[in-house]
Amino acid sequence: MARLLVLACSATKRPDPDRIPALARYDGPLWRTLRAADPEGRRAKVAFLSAHYGFRDAETPIADYDARLTKDLAERMIAGGVTTRWPRPPSPRRPDTYGIHPGAEIASLARHGAEPFAEIALVGGQLYVEVMHAL
Repeated sequence: MARLLVLACSATKRPDPDRIPALARYDGPLWRTLRAADPEGRRAKVAFLSAHYGFRDAETPIADYDARLTKDLAERMIAGGVTTRWPRPPSPRRPDTYGIHPGAEIASLARHGAEPFAEIALVGGQLYVEVMHAL
């Protein structure tokens, strides 16, 4: 039975200077519990929702960053749906080739429909769960 666990990112992060998988970067209580309860990642595929990176597979290497999900940003993520790339380009004049579409990431996690999820758990604060649910 395929399961998907989507966690909110964590304000507590490991400060490694290089990009490391989000699963290792995030170091708050939920992420520590996940690593302790499922150290080999066999119980569920894990994804995260970040104010900076958007919706991603937890195996995605990410840099250290500091960003908070605000109500305005949550509304923009919901309005953008599964076809808006995150992170957004640093300038509106830049091409929209930055980031990943949430829909593409979700499809990849489900192996493009070959392994659909039987169970999905969304875990995080209210704004995070609202965006997760919308996506």
